Amino acid sequence: MKVLVVYFSQTGNTEQIAKAIHQEASQSNESRLSKVEETKADSLNEYDLLFVGSPIHARGIAGPVKELLDAIVEPPKFKLSLFVTHSAFAYETERFDQGISSVEEICKSKKIAFLGSYDCQGRLSPDLQPIVKQSRGLSDEEWAERMAKADEHPNAEDEQKAREFAKSLLI
Repeated sequence: MKVLVVYFSQTGNTEQIAKAIHQEASQSNESRLSKVEETKADSLNEYDLLFVGSPIHARGIAGPVKELLDAIVEPPKFKLSLFVTHSAFAYETERFDQGISSVEEICKSKKIAFLGSYDCQGRLSPDLQPIVKQSRGLSDEEWAERMAKADEHPNAEDEQKAREFAKSLLI
């Protein structure tokens, strides 16, 4: 099977999970790891399975990932799964669920077989921390506690779960 693990990452969270998935896919498949910025939609039909990775931004997937998915020409031959990183400790889970749902809708509209998703807690970008802290109305102490927990992710356990997710789809 030909597999493409394509991702967009700003903080390194999504890239870390992409590498774990690629590592698993490479064990018994022809697998390629690629950044979204280096991937053209017209090349996607060369693959049997896509693992698409994105951080969750403002309740949705990252703009470059959405642009790639929107550019897919029908009818695609591949199946698609999604993996996302998020800061759900600071947001409601509905915010990252909406990002997953948006990809499910794109797949449905383009007749792409959607195989499911994996989500992982990630570190929040330092640029966004003051905005999120203020929007959540948290004290400095509460915020520091949440940031300490978030900074632990993604970790080895998250990577192992990502590999297990990939393995379940590669069988």
